[in-house]
Amino acid sequence: MIKLTGNVSRKVPIPGTEYSSQSFSAGMETEVGNDASIDEVHGKFKEMYAVLEEAIKAQLMSNGVCLSGDNNSNNLESNPYQRENMITPNQKRLIEKLVKEQQIFGKERLRLLGITSKEEAKKEIKDLLAKGNRRW
Repeated sequence: MIKLTGNVSRKVPIPGTEYSSQSFSAGMETEVGNDASIDEVHGKFKEMYAVLEEAIKAQLMSNGVCLSGDNNSNNLESNPYQRENMITPNQKRLIEKLVKEQQIFGKERLRLLGITSKEEAKKEIKDLLAKGNRRW
């Protein structure tokens, strides 16, 4: 077996602080067969780095980092509606608490921690609270 290892990391400045930054990273390993073609190896690397990029993006968003260099994000300063519709810090903290308490992992955890809309957060919090009450 051939082992492929990938790591992605990003450093972003801490707003309002000079000469400081936060680091975010993700890594993974996968294997391909010894008889894998170069195209199969390249395909596996593409898959792996797509997963790692999504993991980093989720980490950044869950920590309130605006991805202004990302082609998919909009500049919040030029779009007041988007800024008003953003998840509140209290909503974000509550979602993080509920995800941790309910031990939600994998893609569902990434999805929940990546919520940026105030309305979507409201809906998901309601659902998470209902799930939590059923467990008790």
